[in-house]
Amino acid sequence: MSNAISAITGTIKNWWVFLIIGILLLIASYYMFTTPVESFIGLAGLFSAFILVSGLFTVFFALTNKDDIENFGLFLAGGILDVIVGFILLKYPGITLVLFSLFIGFWLLFRGFNTISISFNIKKEGDSNWFWILLFGILIVIFAFMAIINPLIGASYLVITLALAFMFAGIANVFLSLRLRKIKSKVKDVKEKLTS
Repeated sequence: MSNAISAITGTIKNWWVFLIIGILLLIASYYMFTTPVESFIGLAGLFSAFILVSGLFTVFFALTNKDDIENFGLFLAGGILDVIVGFILLKYPGITLVLFSLFIGFWLLFRGFNTISISFNIKKEGDSNWFWILLFGILIVIFAFMAIINPLIGASYLVITLALAFMFAGIANVFLSLRLRKIKSKVKDVKEKLTS
């Protein structure tokens, strides 16, 4: 029993990674809503940096929990995808609006499906709030499809669509981090009771 509890505790030891990613995504969303699109290259550079940093944190989370998490490959693949997309967008800052929209749309689509998958894993653990993470994942997927299907609709619509998708992704990551922190706290209490 104590071995199982130790494994669960190890799985969620880096819950704060999702909090940082969520905060970064919310900052990006806020920036998009409050700053007019003065320069597309500047906007692309900002998102590229956010995606790259998010990917590095996700890879860190996956590698530090590789022996403890069931879907290690999904987390690692998501982080690597973030790093690749962020790097490509940083390397080619003059990328066209259409390609930028498609890159970000497919990146968000992957993140949305990943969030949906995580929600079902949390449901298996008996967390009654899994539905909120599922809902945010579905919203991310919807806005990602909007960016992919209509890449030529104009910068202002694209900015609003992506800002909403980033906002939902940020909220989902913050919510997930708080759920993992709560689970970790409960597991720690059970472990202390068993050892005393």
